Amino acid sequence: MEEQQDWIESYKNSKNGVVMDYYNKKIMAPMVRVGTYPMRILAYNYGCDIAYSEELIDLKVMKSTRFVNEKLKTIDFIAKDKTLCYRTSEKDVRNVLQLGTASATTALEAAKVVCNDICALDINMGCPKFFSVQGGMGSALLSKPETIKDILSTLKRNLNGIPITCKIRLLSTDQETIDLLRIIESTGVSAIGVHCRMIPERPRDPAHWDRLENILNNASFSVPIIANGDIFEHSDIEKIKKQTKVDSIMIARGAVKNVSIFSKPSPIDLKQIIQEYTEIAYQTNNSPVNTKYVINSMLNENNITTNKEAKAMASARDYDTITKIWAINDKFKQYCLENNIEINNNNDQEDGANKNNNKNNNKNNNKNGKKTKLEETNNNNNENDIKKQRIEEEDKSNNNNINNIINKE
Repeated sequence: MEEQQDWIESYKNSKNGVVMDYYNKKIMAPMVRVGTYPMRILAYNYGCDIAYSEELIDLKVMKSTRFVNEKLKTIDFIAKDKTLCYRTSEKDVRNVLQLGTASATTALEAAKVVCNDICALDINMGCPKFFSVQGGMGSALLSKPETIKDILSTLKRNLNGIPITCKIRLLSTDQETIDLLRIIESTGVSAIGVHCRMIPERPRDPAHWDRLENILNNASFSVPIIANGDIFEHSDIEKIKKQTKVDSIMIARGAVKNVSIFSKPSPIDLKQIIQEYTEIAYQTNNSPVNTKYVINSMLNENNITTNKEAKAMASARDYDTITKIWAINDKFKQYCLENNIEINNNNDQEDGANKNNNKNNNKNNNKNGKKTKLEETNNNNNENDIKKQRIEEEDKSNNNNINNIINKE
């Protein structure tokens, strides 16, 4: 109990004591399905200063339930359908939750649910994808300056001490963009991210660093401006800052391609990056489906789609398989043994709510019969022997399947 109080108190201090400074910072951009907890932790490990979550829809957040995950020492927000909506921890040092919203009312209700567990809140005003735009969110807000002002002013007025930011896209003309930046600035936000593309443009279209340069040459702002778009190498960080005179930079696909971009002049070996990411993912009970998606995104950004690992990943469904592909299965099995975790192939790991229910069930079951210490020790030894035997049997079977794929090269 004392240990629980210690980590919770330490966690609270890690959020409450953070002063968010948006000047001269390297930031990981919000990315759908990529900006989940393991990727944010990996980014911090490689020199990222601030990490944004993937966009989370206000209605989903406001209906989620806060859960203290004692096993992982995390704070989880469990959605109404019992899936994990958001996870953070003391290690998530400067976490920014990005919210998808079209209304000041629902934005505030969602923010109230998570405000004690985030270091800042960002409003998505740049996503041009259908799922955002159809609900009046994302880039749909760019044509509604009054709604933008209402959302940001409402959040700023009601969330004492929580920095509010937003991320926009370039409008049709530089003057229109300047006018919008002025409106946003007037609400008292702490920073504004600018994706250097217009709404119809996609990642294949080059980012317009020159337009942001012209905007900042012709207008000054009292809040930090963060540049986003086409930062793929470590050297690009200084290039875009020097050209545009922005205060900070934000990296999206460049971080997916190689997260060491935040601090390393030359990229770290991708296999090492994937191994490190996978270890964080299984140790923090991340969904194997999400882990697979992120790894495949890393491979795709590096145009690696036909080598033996990429082919094997296509059929991966669980951590036992994924860790075999990336040659860290021994570490994975050792972690499972040390933490009394059963390896369930083809099954996602349990979310915080289910783990809590199972934990309570186990406690109730233990009350049904008393065991001596010797009996408990013998039973634990027997269980470990059985687990080792099961793992060895599964290993032989799974190795044959994986090797059949890999050895076809």
